[in-house]
Amino acid sequence: MVSPAPLDLGVVCSPEWLDAVLAPRFPGVRVAGTTVVEELRTVATKVRFRVSYKDNPAGAPEALCVKGYFAPHSEGAAAGLVEARFYATTAPLLPLRVPQCVHAGVDPQTDHGLVLMEDLVAGGCTFLTALSPYTADQTAATLEQIARLHTADPGPLRAQDTSFLAPRLEGYLGYVSEERLQTQLDDGRADGLPPELRRADRLRAGLRALAAHSAAHASTLVHGDAHAGNLYLDPSGEPGLIDWQVVQWGAWELDVAYHVAAVLDVEERQRRERDLLRHYLESVRAHGGAPPPESDAWDAYRRALVYGHFMWAITQRVARPILETFAHRLGSAVAAHESLERLGV
Repeated sequence: MVSPAPLDLGVVCSPEWLDAVLAPRFPGVRVAGTTVVEELRTVATKVRFRVSYKDNPAGAPEALCVKGYFAPHSEGAAAGLVEARFYATTAPLLPLRVPQCVHAGVDPQTDHGLVLMEDLVAGGCTFLTALSPYTADQTAATLEQIARLHTADPGPLRAQDTSFLAPRLEGYLGYVSEERLQTQLDDGRADGLPPELRRADRLRAGLRALAAHSAAHASTLVHGDAHAGNLYLDPSGEPGLIDWQVVQWGAWELDVAYHVAAVLDVEERQRRERDLLRHYLESVRAHGGAPPPESDAWDAYRRALVYGHFMWAITQRVARPILETFAHRLGSAVAAHESLERLGV
């Protein structure tokens, strides 16, 4: 069960609260105090802090990181609820590299989520930015993690309440109006793309068609936002996935097309995407899955590129270099593969 979480940073960093939430996993723990190391405020607040203990017989971590929506009316808190429930109930069942969560909670009054995890930075991991250089070999390594996600045994997952993982791509159409979307497509982010990729009505129709297909083929969990800024590298350089705010049941190709087209420059994507798709299919097979024939997978990949283009068309409060880079990368892929035409719009 996801336990209630007080969404006050002072309380979260207090010995009393930490004693209570750490005790189920680390019996006998008694916290002496905490020291904040770093605080990052975006839509969510992320705070890294060190913990000193009076008693720590079970080896509770000395470096923790909390992610929460501490403002009374935090925008994006609904996504935080999804992420908190994911870490509390779903992540422990998945055979892939994710941060080790020690507590996840949802405030029953506000539905704001909170995740308390081991501090990856203190453990020698490296966080990337959305625009971090990412090679084709690194992309292949991420696709191996995505293949593990996509081949996770659905039985234990569906044995619990997975209503929060219901397919919701079509709901993204309500994030901004068609008029607002057209304004954003005309704000410079899509400069250089063909005119048909700058039409809000057509892009919305493409997402609607893709959403219907994904809901009808929702046989796997998809991360939904695997650009470089939502990855980390462990001390050996292997990638892990963070920011599980849009995780849901969906079609496998959403993750593969989005990841490949988002992290690679256009030229590198053109050179390597077919090989990377083949590598993903081989990874699915290696983890016990039954991948589709390569020709069918290639068709699915080409259609699914619309997803990433739509997601970055509706994005608002992100730095311009990030918006423009992703609009160019993802839009160029949609244009090259005639993805909208393949969706029949």
